[in-house]
Amino acid sequence: MPLKKDVVKRMHEELPHHLKKDLEESCDIILKSMIRALGEGGRVEIRGFGCLSVRKQAGKTFKNPKTGTIHNIPPRRRIIFKPGKDLRELT
Repeated sequence: MPLKKDVVKRMHEELPHHLKKDLEESCDIILKSMIRALGEGGRVEIRGFGCLSVRKQAGKTFKNPKTGTIHNIPPRRRIIFKPGKDLRELT
């Protein structure tokens, strides 16, 4: 799995006339905008790659079989990834 520095390095190989520092800042801006959109309950769609969206997961209760105590899991939000057409074709 590539790290952000690997992505920046690859971008620099493709765009050698740009500084690595500028490419890293661009990468940070993209990631922060995606995080902000998902945090606001929005959706991020990258054509060919896939779509990230937020879904609400209902809370639930469960019983510990050893002790018999009942625990509650509060409702929460989950990030769901749906692969795009180009990504699905790889498998």
